[in-house]
Order: sequence, then structure tokens, then C-alpha cells
Amino acid sequence: MLFLCGGGKISAGYRNHGKVRVKHMTQIDKNIAFNLKRIRKSKNMSLDMLAERTGVSKSMLGQIERGESNPTVSTIGKIVEGLKVPFEQLIYNRKEIMVVPSPEEAPVCKAKEGEYRIYVMLPYDAGRNFEIYQGELTRNARMESESHGEQTWEYLTVVSGEVELILEDSSFLVKTGGSLYFACDRKHVYHNVGETKAVLNMIITTQR
Repeated sequence: MLFLCGGGKISAGYRNHGKVRVKHMTQIDKNIAFNLKRIRKSKNMSLDMLAERTGVSKSMLGQIERGESNPTVSTIGKIVEGLKVPFEQLIYNRKEIMVVPSPEEAPVCKAKEGEYRIYVMLPYDAGRNFEIYQGELTRNARMESESHGEQTWEYLTVVSGEVELILEDSSFLVKTGGSLYFACDRKHVYHNVGETKAVLNMIITTQR
């Protein structure tokens, strides 16, 4: 499960997420290149076979494996679907200590220019049952999120600002330093109702 994934580039220079520019992360490029080749070979698949299964050209796949191309989230989505592996297996190396010094150095999984941006601080992994995100909403911005699946829960903390969380016919106001815990197996909306940018910390858990 990956929260709120959207389109755009995920690495290499300042690339667009929609129209939002995101900072370069060389380690992600290296991990994608290494993991794609490792997973493909573990499944005894040639580049031709993977290209046929994913709809991504052989030349593009080769460039990604060599670290010469910067795939979009859409392209990575096609690859993981073809390989039948979680999105995060291509991005992170589980054998390394994962350090994200600041949100600006984390992958952005959803963004809308001038309104909001969601950073992946700690991605979902089969070895644990939670994932951590940080969100930023400009004044009066609204961000809609679909269900994260059955048996999923969210721990929301407002780091700064004031946010209204809308769940179906109910709404809850959370101010700076406040928290809210809710079942996120349904559509929910975050609305910045404060006078300044709102910063959110979101922990998504899955009951097994």
C-alpha cells in the first residue's frame, strides 16, 4: 500500500510533480537502477519480456537499470505491476539505514501547485505495518484522499496551522499540536482553515 501516489518525476535534478518542482535525490536513482535489475533477474526475465509485460520500452528499461533515465511515477507503476512487487521495493534499500534529513529531500507522492504537497518520510514495507508522511497545505487548500483499504487507520498530528478533517458527513477541527485518530478506509478531506500554511504528520497503520 502506498498513500496518495500521484504522477511526476521522483528523482534527478529538479523535476516536475505535475508542475511542482522537487529536489534531486541521487540515492533513489541508484536504488531504482539496482533494484530493477536485481528483481528482474530474480524472476528470470529478459528486458524484452519485461517490456512486453509492462508496456515500457526495452530501451527505456535499460536506461533505468543503468541509471541513465529518470522514470516518472507512472512508469514505475507500470514496472511494479509487471514485476508484481510493491512500489517501494524499487525505491529503497532495506539493508541500509534510511535517513531523510528534511521533507524537501524526501520523495513527493502527491502534489498540486500552490495548494499542497505530500512527502514520503517512511514508506510502507511488508516487514512493518505503518508508513509515515508529512504534508503541507497552503491557506484554504483542500486535499482529497480516497480509502487506504480495509483495516487501515491514520494518526494525524497538526504540526502547525489549523486543519479541518472531513469524514463523510462529519468534520473535526485540529489545531497546532493537536492529533486525531480515525479509520481511513473511506474518503477523507483535509482543509486548511487557518491563516497560515498547515504542516501535517500522518502515520498510516494496517491491522493484520
